[in-house]
Amino acid sequence: MFTKLLRGAPFATTTSHATSAVASVAGVTGSVHYITDISGSSDKAGSLLTVKQGTTVIWELQLAATAAGNLAYSHSFQAPLIAVAGELVSVTVDGTSVCKANIAGYTV
Repeated sequence: MFTKLLRGAPFATTTSHATSAVASVAGVTGSVHYITDISGSSDKAGSLLTVKQGTTVIWELQLAATAAGNLAYSHSFQAPLIAVAGELVSVTVDGTSVCKANIAGYTV
């Protein structure tokens, strides 16, 4: 299994928007996306960071304020989130006037 994982094609995408940032990686027929890292930030109190496979939510959390007062979150999964073969994966963060979303991993 580890040999196959070492041969995966890495992906990373980031985006920003005023009210909803969506960083996504298109599905590839016969290939599986492994999500290893996500992050996001927002200016909106109660903002959510949502990880989706297609349109299905597979992981979600509310952004917490950092010591500097920013609403932000960054996470590296010890065991990657594994999508269904051929499915798009995405991270969405909602905001009021500025938000950012990031997703990274590899495709096998």
